Amino acid sequence: MKNLVFFTHQYLKQMKKKWWKLLLLFVFPLIFIALSFVAMTSLFAHSEQQKMSIAIVNEDSSNESQLLTQLIVTVLKENTYVHAELLSMEEAEARMKQNESTAAIIFPMNFAADLYEGTSVKLNVLGNPQEKTQSLVVNELVETIARYIASAQANILTVYHYAQETSISPEELESLKLELLMDFTFYTMGKSKILREHEWVLLPFENPLHYYSFAILFCLTIIWSILLFVFLSKQTSKSLQVRLKLFGVAFWQEHVARIFTTFMTVLIISSILFVIGLSQLDINYFALDYMRIFLFVSLLILLTLVLCAIFDVVFHSDKVKLLISLFLCAFLIAVSGAVFPTIYFPYSLQQMFPYFYTYDSWKWLTELIFEERNFASYTKSGFMLALALIVYSSLLYVKGRFAR
Repeated sequence: MKNLVFFTHQYLKQMKKKWWKLLLLFVFPLIFIALSFVAMTSLFAHSEQQKMSIAIVNEDSSNESQLLTQLIVTVLKENTYVHAELLSMEEAEARMKQNESTAAIIFPMNFAADLYEGTSVKLNVLGNPQEKTQSLVVNELVETIARYIASAQANILTVYHYAQETSISPEELESLKLELLMDFTFYTMGKSKILREHEWVLLPFENPLHYYSFAILFCLTIIWSILLFVFLSKQTSKSLQVRLKLFGVAFWQEHVARIFTTFMTVLIISSILFVIGLSQLDINYFALDYMRIFLFVSLLILLTLVLCAIFDVVFHSDKVKLLISLFLCAFLIAVSGAVFPTIYFPYSLQQMFPYFYTYDSWKWLTELIFEERNFASYTKSGFMLALALIVYSSLLYVKGRFAR
């Protein structure tokens, strides 16, 4: 413990001695990221009059398609940016030619028949060539709707199959199919809010200033953690390493002290900025809300530092370490979805993003900050931290054994 305190004190002295370099380390990324996000904000900034308009076209005259189209319109009304209305195909095409609609969601003919026959049901999207970005958002939302419908279809067909083996009449079977669809649809939409599964995709559109302010701060937290960890690294000569061993100083003590110093420095700065940002929102946060946000920021910093420490133990070349740190920084920010919504990535990659801790942290932070969630799950981030610490401890043990 005495050695950890000693090394921590040495790192603090190093930071104090090179304060001007440290200032540049914190300020330069802030300016660079802020300018990049300002340029991006122009892509998403829209006024209330320019709200995204979606046409819902029902080419099937069944009760099932009418139920789903009406329900989608009702759900979309909850969003302040999206406006949806039922239109005919001719009206939808005319609206898009006049650039009055972003896209059209089309329920094809024989929708209900395919649904009950077990045929794969697909919804078509007619996009506006003049609004490609918004059309991509609509396409992702339609894929979400399609996944819910596919789940409903599987459940309905299972129940319907067993119902046919009973003495129920054909009329009652038809009534049962519609009832099952209604029950499952209302359940899934009410439970998961079909479009709110990707609600965070629309946050940049609704309030770009607030959203991107926290997105900048989130990215800066990752960047500062990696840069400061690299900044505090120093090469210890072999002769000095031998002397330290003679005094009973282990390699891991210096390494852990560097992680602790970086963690506390970045955590204090990021926490202060998060509190300032939260105070600018028209939302009343309680002490428990601040604690939840504080825990996610802490996990984000600590996980990032442990990853950096793992690479620092594995590789010996300073150039390789720097290259990996830069790649790690860009990768963690990219998969978080804070810069670019994950819908702009290939679908196969989208399936992998939830397994990364930056994605999980950003998702929960946006829900805690903007959605006013009164609960949060730390299981995924906690599990990843435990796994990273096990790998890190194992590497330190192996390196300590070889150093002997």
